[in-house]
Amino acid sequence: NIDNTTIHKGLKNVIKNTGLNGRWQIISKNPYIICDTGHNQDGIKNIATQLKKINFNKLHFIFGTVKDKNITEIIKLLPKEAIYYFCTAKIDRAFNASKLKAKSLEFNLQGNTYNSVRDAYQNAISNYKKDDLIFIGGSTFVVAEIL
Repeated sequence: NIDNTTIHKGLKNVIKNTGLNGRWQIISKNPYIICDTGHNQDGIKNIATQLKKINFNKLHFIFGTVKDKNITEIIKLLPKEAIYYFCTAKIDRAFNASKLKAKSLEFNLQGNTYNSVRDAYQNAISNYKKDDLIFIGGSTFVVAEIL
């Protein structure tokens, strides 16, 4: 039997204990930046739920995915009030950022496209204001390029 305190401590130290990065990982507090490698419907649903629990002024969402995902079903789950930074990871499987933006516009998601994950990240940092939140996700590959 493992007591709750030990479980809680283990979960708080997942990266240290396992080397697993990118799962609801706070990478900066100023600016406030969180990343998560959730990349399917269940993962995105959980991310959206977690984001609702955080107080922030504006959400800057760096978003990229891969071609073999159900893009429409994932986009339906994304927060509507965010500013999106659509990007393409440096892999052949990456979904094109311009096509991703076009599909996202069908669901009233607003944002711009960027030539790379790094460009999207730098623009989000430039647009960040006190009490905003930058979130990086949609693909393990997008998160990996930042980490």
